[in-house]
Amino acid sequence: MQKLRVNIIAVPIIIFLLIIGSSMVNADATATFVMNVYMFIAKYFGALIQLICIIFLIGVIYLAFSHVGKIKFGGRDAKPELSTWAYWTIALCAGIGTGIMFWGPIEPLYFSFAPPQGITLTPGSPEAIQFAMNKSFMHWAFTPYALYALCGLSIAYAIYNLKMPNSVSSGMTLLYGKKFLKSRYKDVVDSFALIAICSGLAGALANGLLQLGAGIEIISGIPSGPIVWIVLAASITIIYTISSISGLQKGIKFLSDKNAWIFIAFVAIVIIAGPTKYIIDLTVQSFAHYTNDFISASVFTSPGNTDLWPEWWDTFYLADWLSFSPLIGLFLARISYGRTVREFVLINLIAPAMFGILWFGSFGGFVLDLQLSGKFDMFGYMTTEGFDGVMLKVAEFLPLGQIIQPIIIITIMLSYVTMADSMTSSISLMSLKDSRVKEAPIGIKVFWGSLMGILAIIFVTAGGLDGVKTLLAISGLPILFIMVFLFIGIFKRLVIDKNYSLDEVVPSKEIGIKEEV
Repeated sequence: MQKLRVNIIAVPIIIFLLIIGSSMVNADATATFVMNVYMFIAKYFGALIQLICIIFLIGVIYLAFSHVGKIKFGGRDAKPELSTWAYWTIALCAGIGTGIMFWGPIEPLYFSFAPPQGITLTPGSPEAIQFAMNKSFMHWAFTPYALYALCGLSIAYAIYNLKMPNSVSSGMTLLYGKKFLKSRYKDVVDSFALIAICSGLAGALANGLLQLGAGIEIISGIPSGPIVWIVLAASITIIYTISSISGLQKGIKFLSDKNAWIFIAFVAIVIIAGPTKYIIDLTVQSFAHYTNDFISASVFTSPGNTDLWPEWWDTFYLADWLSFSPLIGLFLARISYGRTVREFVLINLIAPAMFGILWFGSFGGFVLDLQLSGKFDMFGYMTTEGFDGVMLKVAEFLPLGQIIQPIIIITIMLSYVTMADSMTSSISLMSLKDSRVKEAPIGIKVFWGSLMGILAIIFVTAGGLDGVKTLLAISGLPILFIMVFLFIGIFKRLVIDKNYSLDEVVPSKEIGIKEEV
């Protein structure tokens, strides 16, 4: 216990105990209260969130291709610990989780045939399809990875070039100096990061349990319910905890490699076995529209309309990504020793974003063709049967669909395991008073891994899932302001003041960090 930052560990645990207790007493009232808080944030801060996230993306890309792009984390002589392939696969899988496996075929079709009130589009029209593809790309491509990259860049520079601890709060030293780590605000920053990622991991696993349960029911006929969820949660928790214990070079690296190859195989099968020309044409045209209309695609507030589409889609997604950003950024920083700023952005932002575009273009084109050609009413299926089994239904229209279906279930599990593995490692490191070690003790990894699994089971069985998902989105607002400080700090230090050296680990000119030299 003497090695742990008990004060920041206690905060998320107390909050979740309150949510769990409140949900058991009155789940509906708890979910309503949390949802009302989120709606207040979404209504009055949604436009600000969308606008600032665009600025983050533009700023990060500028850093990569400016003179700052040559800076290497750890100094000129630092050598990367991972191959470029391993570096990319870990970055891809740590940031995606189960998301693209779930939403890949859903968003393009659903948005095409159920457009929001804020636009006058005929459902299923070419214009509606273009709107749907733009939104899918906005939700899953450059913007979310830019948020991860911003946090990762700031923290990596602080850790490797300024010799700061492995924590989110270290990134704040770029603006405030080392004195920030001696202030009470350090624990505030790290506590918000832990609250966000705990709710994110538990909520993602709970969502994954519902999806996996539905998949098992479709394939085997075993009814989805608490027993199935508990067995799945226990299995997943054991796997990602063991993987996290095995360390970066074994567990995470191995799982990410296999996960990435499965993703690539799925995309190839869909493009080759599906309507190849339609998928290619739709993806290329949609990407061109997305880049040409990037600002309008990224800022959609639908003023005066009552369906709250932007609040429940665009703003909710951004709040979700913001909540994950500090801990994913911390993890990306951890694996980026020896990489330049330019390499960091290319591999952690550009490459996975382009893969996301290919993924949504492929699966979106496949399901849209099924719908428009009359082969199958996939939109009707998803609106009557729900979203959970859509990906498995898509597999029925692919060659060897009965073989692909169980692979999809395994991939969903593997995707969550890969993300949870990386996050468990990051949380465990940040929980230590001395976070400069490469790996946290096994005990703390087991603690966090088990806690996430237990929380997920409670949320999915006690009816508190909506509450915890919305709590994740609520935590995105304070994280947004933390990231504004990170953004200002890295630009002030590296772009405005040019306070860095390509040769030295600790810069020769200091801004309030005299103690480092």
